Amino acid sequence: MNRAAFNLITSQNRPRTLNRHEVSGPDRTLALGYTCDRDSWHVYLQNDQIHLLVYKAATRTLVRHEARATWNVVDLVPDKRLYPESTNPTFAKQLIDRGQSLRFSSFDEARYARFNGMAFHGPTHSDASLTVPGADSGGTR
Repeated sequence: MNRAAFNLITSQNRPRTLNRHEVSGPDRTLALGYTCDRDSWHVYLQNDQIHLLVYKAATRTLVRHEARATWNVVDLVPDKRLYPESTNPTFAKQLIDRGQSLRFSSFDEARYARFNGMAFHGPTHSDASLTVPGADSGGTR
């Protein structure tokens, strides 16, 4: 590859953000994965917002929650892996088209069978079973 070709492929002006209105369809999981710290990473569409929910799966303790209409795509992907069975293919393509690389775990047929057809593949922020550290109401929401 020569310098001109290199500059062309590395300087493409792809949008680096994704807006809720670019993600069509009903409320649902867009991607589920995990971080290097072994926290679960759930990106989902709900109430006209794209949500990011990070939680400790073993204790169901909330680590982070944000809901926005527009996200930088790098902020929607965990630093470890995504579960392919719980990642919406259209959403994945939208991230890739914006220059975001995705790392997946191995495909698990049993996991696919368990979650196939479900709208949400993990808890949402409104899930009563999540423990919220420092909450006045006994710590759950």
